[in-house]
Amino acid sequence: MQSRHMLRTGVATLGAVIAVAGAQAAAATATTRHAKAAAPVVRITIRGRTTTLLKTTKIRAPRGWIRRGHLPAGKCSADSAQGALNVATHGHWRGSWYASYHEYYITSILGLSETGKHYYWGIYVNGKAASKGACEIKLHPGERLLFKVTKG
Repeated sequence: MQSRHMLRTGVATLGAVIAVAGAQAAAATATTRHAKAAAPVVRITIRGRTTTLLKTTKIRAPRGWIRRGHLPAGKCSADSAQGALNVATHGHWRGSWYASYHEYYITSILGLSETGKHYYWGIYVNGKAASKGACEIKLHPGERLLFKVTKG
């Protein structure tokens, strides 16, 4: 008699464990879907004047903030075009923060410096010149970004 009671208790406990595990798995899946929606996958290419520095690569920009040069959080979102550049180059870019524009002025990408009167780093989204700076360009799924040395 006691063994039947123990068996029923064990089955009930096992059922409860399975139900909790199922609920946790469903919550994890929902969280993963939300995270994917928050950081879209985009394609990025980087071209100098005469050579391609980075062939078209798929990346997912992270959540958070770009914090170069002691910039405080909240100024340049990591899920922007600037964040995509940061991920694609593993942080191998340089620029100065201009508070009046709320943007980095990009001076070098992957060791290639292009600044001055004649050339600058241009940003193109889906084949069109961007009308905003890299920090202001919010990423959308499937977009194509091009950072390219552009004649001024």
